[in-house]
Amino acid sequence: MCGGGGGGNQAEAQEKADERHQENLAIQREQMAEQKRQFELQREENQKRYEKQQRIAEAAPPPPPEETAGVAAPALDQLKISGSGRKKYRAPEYKKQTRSRATSSLGIA
Repeated sequence: MCGGGGGGNQAEAQEKADERHQENLAIQREQMAEQKRQFELQREENQKRYEKQQRIAEAAPPPPPEETAGVAAPALDQLKISGSGRKKYRAPEYKKQTRSRATSSLGIA
């Protein structure tokens, strides 16, 4: 027949389970508090960024150019460079040598 001595272990196991449950709840509360803190920080940063963007958007436009400014030209049109690549930096005698070598190999005098 069965003895009644096994009931104590079950109560002990239930107590341990309750303790673990309370510990898990405490950890969960702590994590939620940290998430809330980070959310508030991010919200403040976003609000500051939004306000700065609003100030920029609502700012007065820049003043018009002066009458003496002339016509605006694209920057690339002003930087036209004659010649191409490194060829323009070669010494004139090198250019002559390469020309004579190329024509001599073709048999052109």
